[in-house]
Amino acid sequence: MCPGRTAVTLWASTASGGCPSFFLCNVAERPIQRHKSVCHVVQVMQQALVEKLQAFGLSSKEGHLYVILLKYGPKTTGELAKLLHSYRVDIYRLLEMLTEKGMVEESVEKPTKYAAVAAEAALTEAMMQHAHELRWMEENRDQVLKLTQEYLSSETRGDELYTFKVIKGRSNTLAITEQLVSTAEARITFISSLTGLTILSTSGILEHCINAVDRGVRVKFITEVLSKNVSSVREALAGGIEVRHYDDYSGMRYLVSDTRESLTTITFDALRHGKDATDTAFWTNSPEYAQYLEASFALLWGGGVEATQRVDAVLTEIDGTRVKTAKNSP
Repeated sequence: MCPGRTAVTLWASTASGGCPSFFLCNVAERPIQRHKSVCHVVQVMQQALVEKLQAFGLSSKEGHLYVILLKYGPKTTGELAKLLHSYRVDIYRLLEMLTEKGMVEESVEKPTKYAAVAAEAALTEAMMQHAHELRWMEENRDQVLKLTQEYLSSETRGDELYTFKVIKGRSNTLAITEQLVSTAEARITFISSLTGLTILSTSGILEHCINAVDRGVRVKFITEVLSKNVSSVREALAGGIEVRHYDDYSGMRYLVSDTRESLTTITFDALRHGKDATDTAFWTNSPEYAQYLEASFALLWGGGVEATQRVDAVLTEIDGTRVKTAKNSP
């Protein structure tokens, strides 16, 4: 199957004795048996590398794509789509996630080409991101436990029964988030992390927020606006969502729906993405807790910067960097 061919398939498994999914073979002049042996060795090495990369926060697909770029050099999304027999939109999403993680860089030339960051630098960046998330969890652990204890010891009023539960896994957390957004009748307040807003966009929840605006719900976001999430912020603004930028916010991330239900992030899994991420969150329908969160939100909102101003500044900075890079290019 390998001799004389250069096509590969992105997620295809390798049949016994066949070519590895990402190994470009062109050995028609070599003996078939030797060719199969070489293919097998490269396949094993490649798979072992991808498995190790998953420990640094890459999914299997992201790991395979990074390995390809690392071995074969800069490629456009079109070239990668043809090379890997995949849809361009899927390749683009993977490249966006790899860029966000510091594993891939994009060129300023047109069409844009993507190149793998050197392995040592990429792994160092991944370790730093994980360390940041771990510090954030440590800093907020006591606060979450204190709030939980206060909630559990508070008295209910009348015949009302307020409940709570811990949500495990990113897919479950996103499902609860979508439910809260879809059932909101008057207002939604949301404090999201830098990467969180991008996740909301790619998961389709940001679109649900825009739909909520269309039916008369006031939706307000607080996040840090940087080049990594500026496209998602612009999407939110275009959909009528009110957004404000807050520098270096390191407090709790949460969503409050109609001052009634709330979802607070407890831990964020920076090592895994998609359905495999082991995020945990705290949900409750306690109005008292929702009021507390909204009071905190109001203080942060007052100290934030209008996102439109921040977006203009970020885009100006990006354009300046591209011009500077272009001038310094040979």
